[in-house]
Amino acid sequence: MFTSFALFSAVFFVASGHMHTTPMMRWCVLGGKEYEKCMDMKNAVDKGAEKETINMTFSCVNGTNAEDCMMKIKAGSADLVTLDGGDINNAGMDHSLVPIVGEDYYNRSGLEGASYKAVAVAKKSNSDITFKKLKGKTSCHTGAGKTAGWNVPIGTLLRMKLMEQDESCNAYVSAGKFFSESCVPNVKNKYSSATNLCTKCPEECSSSTGPYSGYNGAFKCMMDGAGDVAFVKHTTVGDVGADANQYQYLCKDGTRSASWENCYLETVPAHAVMTKSGHTHNAQFKSLLLHLSADYGTSQTNTSDFQLFVSFKYGGSNLLFKDSTQKLVDVADKNTYQLWLGNDYLQDLEELNSCPTHSPISNISYIFSIPPIFSIPPISPTSSTSPTTGFGEINKPHLTVVMVSLLSAVIATVTSQ
Repeated sequence: MFTSFALFSAVFFVASGHMHTTPMMRWCVLGGKEYEKCMDMKNAVDKGAEKETINMTFSCVNGTNAEDCMMKIKAGSADLVTLDGGDINNAGMDHSLVPIVGEDYYNRSGLEGASYKAVAVAKKSNSDITFKKLKGKTSCHTGAGKTAGWNVPIGTLLRMKLMEQDESCNAYVSAGKFFSESCVPNVKNKYSSATNLCTKCPEECSSSTGPYSGYNGAFKCMMDGAGDVAFVKHTTVGDVGADANQYQYLCKDGTRSASWENCYLETVPAHAVMTKSGHTHNAQFKSLLLHLSADYGTSQTNTSDFQLFVSFKYGGSNLLFKDSTQKLVDVADKNTYQLWLGNDYLQDLEELNSCPTHSPISNISYIFSIPPIFSIPPISPTSSTSPTTGFGEINKPHLTVVMVSLLSAVIATVTSQ
């Protein structure tokens, strides 16, 4: 009887779906280079000490682009992906994804190092280029909708009124009219009618994996002479091993500097690993990632073993994580996309979708050339006096001026209320 009960219990256990208790952790990757690195991360998880404390089945899932990965996570066919600020906003707003860990670039306590500077870089020899004189120039961007390469510089140019927002309320149209030519990788997937925004990298109009894509790619674009300015992050010059003496940063006040420390466009939120809100295994995902950061991060200097923040051995850069990352950190109470991005960056994103404003009264005043109400022409002392009004006779042209001026004052008063 005991044997029968045990057999029944085993059958019930399998039928109830509890035989497989190991949670899955499926990472969404972009391209073959990321897939190769992801598989090495899987091997590190399978053989590492983490397997003993956090038992998870790790796998890699191919995605065509960041949006595709967001959709896969929302649909339940993937679990995790690392995104930059612009994509974090879309992931949270459109797909209900949340950040669980962020990249720390300074190895500081808490979340102090989980940010970086968005900068504009130009060749030192190209001395005519300043941030206030970019109209009509050529530009290199990390990618359409990316934080340092698009959202911050274009948002800043619009906010400072250096770039005029188009009547279409579309920043891509505005930028296309502002720059003569550009390289904005993947722009056709964001704005299909883009023309001159990818003439400097035609093979990357609908791709974000070409030689001019990403931070290093945007800098290479400028370095090769395809653009006058590159919009990147503050560590890019050092990351690519360029001679820093040959380049300068463009400051918002129109000056230039050899150092980014006092010459950057904005402090922006770090990249973050995103997953589905309320996922059953989010705590385990977070724990495993923090363990991987400690064991295979910057402290792991054996190049023959897996290194979480090294990409050159796969023939790429910033694969899965930015190569400048020092460690991964818990997002703590910044556990929504709004809290992680912060108000300043969210305002940048709003600026990109703003519409031009007009002043109807100022337009009317300009069209009709209405003079101030206190500029009524004086009455001639030689005029005859009216027996009914006691005022000198006002000729018809003067009367017209008075009436138009009064109308202007009435319109201005009503509009101001």
